[in-house]
Amino acid sequence: MARVLSFLMLFLTFFSCGSNTNEGRKVGVDASWYPLNFDNRTNNVTAFSTELLGQIGKIEKIPFVKVTVNWDTLMEGLKKDEYEAILTSMPPYIFNEKLFDFSDIYLPLGPVLVVPLKSKIDSLNDLDGKEIAAIAGSSSAEILEGSKGVLIRFYESIPSALNALASGNVDGAMIDILSAVAYCNDLYQGILKIVTPPLNDEGLRLVTKHSAAPDLIRGFNRGLQRLKKNGDYNAMLKKWDLYLK
Repeated sequence: MARVLSFLMLFLTFFSCGSNTNEGRKVGVDASWYPLNFDNRTNNVTAFSTELLGQIGKIEKIPFVKVTVNWDTLMEGLKKDEYEAILTSMPPYIFNEKLFDFSDIYLPLGPVLVVPLKSKIDSLNDLDGKEIAAIAGSSSAEILEGSKGVLIRFYESIPSALNALASGNVDGAMIDILSAVAYCNDLYQGILKIVTPPLNDEGLRLVTKHSAAPDLIRGFNRGLQRLKKNGDYNAMLKKWDLYLK
């Protein structure tokens, strides 16, 4: 109940601030986070993103105004200057960087290595001769293919991969960090553990049109670093169940 009330307060705070459309630095947000699928963590990611934006705004004295839009109009609205920035998982590939400016990652989404609690594996360097589960079609396979001597076992879903790991059928599993945190905090608590940080640059970022609002990118990055330094960032991750307990 407390978490629900917190989410409602964040929602009302942003939308009361957004009633005057002539004030504030507007940020477009698609609350479904398409094309990502956070399942039952979708509201948690939205709440975390909303609170983070508010806290950075306070630190940097940037009057952020969150504008909720549909996934299919998010990019169009940015291009039409309906808002100055968006929160998105769009990657900073070379062709994207010619059109957009990207903040630092504020919520990592890349794959991590999960192993049994008593396993001695603690990095990719320990995978020679090991069988590692990966989700078919995910970015994990590309990472594992660069590790010497790894035998990749493909699974259709995260539950099936982790069940194989918990049953001893494979030595490890590489899945996205939010799913790993959720499962290791709940169903596999005391059974499985995460042993690496996210292994690529997938994540949520603040994005603007190229050279349109460099001060916004700089301010967001400064505020994010300050929140990480003073511990508030990790506290917010924990509050919204996005942090490994």
